[in-house]
Amino acid sequence: MNTLTEQQWEILRKYRFHASAPALKGEEATSFLDGGKMNAYLSQRRSLIGTDDLKVAASLFMKRYAFVAAMGLMTMTYWNKKLNLKPENLIMVDGEKNGLWMPQFHLKDASVTEFTSLEEKKTFIQSIFRDHLNHVIQSIKNATKLSNLILWENIAVYVFWIFESDDFLLNEWTGSGRDDQLRMLLSDENSSWFGSYHRNPLARYYSRKVNIEGMAEKVRVRRTCCFSYRLENGEQYRCKTCPQTCLVKKT
Repeated sequence: MNTLTEQQWEILRKYRFHASAPALKGEEATSFLDGGKMNAYLSQRRSLIGTDDLKVAASLFMKRYAFVAAMGLMTMTYWNKKLNLKPENLIMVDGEKNGLWMPQFHLKDASVTEFTSLEEKKTFIQSIFRDHLNHVIQSIKNATKLSNLILWENIAVYVFWIFESDDFLLNEWTGSGRDDQLRMLLSDENSSWFGSYHRNPLARYYSRKVNIEGMAEKVRVRRTCCFSYRLENGEQYRCKTCPQTCLVKKT
């Protein structure tokens, strides 16, 4: 058994992951695998999320919950460490940041193991997507009828961010082989890693980045809208990669 360094835990805390169960009771992630419980959870939190629309609440929930995949992949790719991200080990607690609903994730069991083979990493990836997030997506679809295209893209944008960001390329946090791991994640040959899909549900969103009027750097424009602009006072929360605005400003 291993653990992460304090610096590594500090990075995870920055992105709302915590090593111990919260003092205040949160929601166990197993609740999110059941359509009825998911409907009740979203209905109860619509005001916290900032909307009366259940589909908007569902999309924003998935944008927050996508950090389960992002942090698991970051820990695997950059530090070669495996977190226990099974639903029964996760507790989600309501939180707020800059006026937005930003829940935190707590681990009941914060023990960490080291990966010893590529096969072990492949199994871990499947445990995150096929055995966990895909069930959450199906639960949301059953509860709200929201398209899984939106839900998968809400996950994809953070997966791409993990592999493309320079934030983590610092000293001992520098990982190796991340390009190979991203190609592995996007391969149609591995579509079964995500559930019963004939095509990889992440790959459809991996488009080239383009120049957008008013932006200094190229961006990857979303294919679907996540509905952030439909929150209360939502225009200030509209994504910079929103297809509704980017496609008319493309240069």
